[in-house]
Amino acid sequence: MAGRLTCPSSQPYDYVTRTRALPVNLLFLMPWLLVYQLALFFTRSPVDNAAAASIRTLVGELGRNGSMLLTLGVAASLGAVVVIRAREATQDRGVFGGMLVEGLCYGALLGTVANLMATRLPMERWVELAASTAAGDTMLEMQVGIRDLGLAVGAGIFEELIFRGVLLAGLHALLRYAVGTDRITAAVVSIVLSAYLFSDYHHWGLTGEPYDARIFAFRFHAGILLGAVYLYRGLGIAAFAHGFYDVLVMLGR
Repeated sequence: MAGRLTCPSSQPYDYVTRTRALPVNLLFLMPWLLVYQLALFFTRSPVDNAAAASIRTLVGELGRNGSMLLTLGVAASLGAVVVIRAREATQDRGVFGGMLVEGLCYGALLGTVANLMATRLPMERWVELAASTAAGDTMLEMQVGIRDLGLAVGAGIFEELIFRGVLLAGLHALLRYAVGTDRITAAVVSIVLSAYLFSDYHHWGLTGEPYDARIFAFRFHAGILLGAVYLYRGLGIAAFAHGFYDVLVMLGR
């Protein structure tokens, strides 16, 4: 056909489409998952991210054999993803760098925009989440800092995996394909419901935080923003934005 710029067998480079592909998102998140695990391992911290602990508890319910089979299955799946994407590595040029920049931008804006929404919309105002640490033993503070860095990164991965990758995606698919709602309604309802549960989750159980309507409102709006990022930009960027914001909070920004 006259005027065609690509050969019939080639695929035009589409950054947005590639960044929303699940294999690309999994590969993008692997280094940050490694940071999380190494931070907790080297500090020998008994503290764990609540979402990660919940996943570990659910896996533990399968028993030793079930847990081993699940672990092997996940490892094999991730290995297959790496092999498949390695063949297309040249086509993914610029994808991971772009995702990194997007995540940094969204994470840097997350607190400001969620705070603005919480104060301007008809919900309680939020309170400062970052607390200053008292001076103490230098080595202990360093270990705590590394541990907190790992927890911050882990929160981005595991909380986004649970509340956006599973809950929001499941609700969206249910509304869109089982109930038959239109695209906008499915997106709005699934984002709002998952954001509410995401915020409320932090107050569950004996280890949950004391309920504060202002903090709840802030997290609810942050969940809406992260849900929109997940739905339209993918899990990897949403998780990295969440983790980067938590790192900024940890640093007292």
